[in-house]
Amino acid sequence: MDISKYAAEAKSYNKLSAFQISRFFERQGPTRADCDRLAAEILSCPVSPTPIQGATSYTVAAADSNQARKIVQFCFKKLAMKHLELAKQSYEDFVPNCKYHSTMLRDVHVYEWDLVPGPAFCLVRHQFLGLNSGMEQYLYQTVEDFARFFASAWNNRPAVEQPLGLLDQYSEILDQVSQGLPEQLQAKLDKVQQRLPLLFRPSYPIALQHDDLLENNIHVNEATGHITGIIDWADAIIAPFDVSLSGLETILGVQTLTSWHFHPNYSSLREYFWETLYRKIGNVSGEDRRSIEVARLFGLFRTYGFEDKAVFYLEASCLI
Repeated sequence: MDISKYAAEAKSYNKLSAFQISRFFERQGPTRADCDRLAAEILSCPVSPTPIQGATSYTVAAADSNQARKIVQFCFKKLAMKHLELAKQSYEDFVPNCKYHSTMLRDVHVYEWDLVPGPAFCLVRHQFLGLNSGMEQYLYQTVEDFARFFASAWNNRPAVEQPLGLLDQYSEILDQVSQGLPEQLQAKLDKVQQRLPLLFRPSYPIALQHDDLLENNIHVNEATGHITGIIDWADAIIAPFDVSLSGLETILGVQTLTSWHFHPNYSSLREYFWETLYRKIGNVSGEDRRSIEVARLFGLFRTYGFEDKAVFYLEASCLI
């Protein structure tokens, strides 16, 4: 089945970005002209909005990308620069460099980022998920790079402090999600609940992780499928390795209002992800592999368990 028909086209994201820009400037803060003027001063050239915007920020780039390979972002919420440093140490070139500007526009914080090349995955997903054999080759490359991205957090382990009470918090999340689940999903959740302590063994890595790995935050080279960078680290979390792996579903399929629709070769693509991940990580014990699977499933229950169509989404992603 050709699932590309379920993927939103670029014009839908154009409308969303226009709406998000409008909402950003509805608040009592600087005007859009104020932001554009300051950004033009920082980049020393005219600016225009980036194709993809965030829900709580306004981002512009050089109108001519040959003039400046940077973007300027305006945020009401101050970013945790320590988290960005950890992200850079953990994921290296997948994370763009960021500089905080001390100049503020009223209560808006200003950041200068490296421009991540290539479109956001959401703008090319319609093509990548199509049945064209050439596109499938690109999708395999995206999956491979996504595995490299996660392997980086395993192999590069900057010192991080585990937040207190995470095990209890995770157990409570699963208790809440378990309400009203069908028998098969409940059995799966119960196993995850029983095995949660595996994630808190001293030898299992705790890592800073992107907590919003959606298609609009993953940039790719549309001519090769390579991931060129991961953006929007504002809501990064410190958690056991792989809790954020639910983002893989975003690459393998499309979530609609009632279900997940996966690529016809999603089993092969998923297997390729795991093969690449374990090859990049190196020697992994059986206990660590079980822990990684527990983290993946917990992340899926945590991400989709509170949505209106939770059962449909969880059946599609957890029972495979």
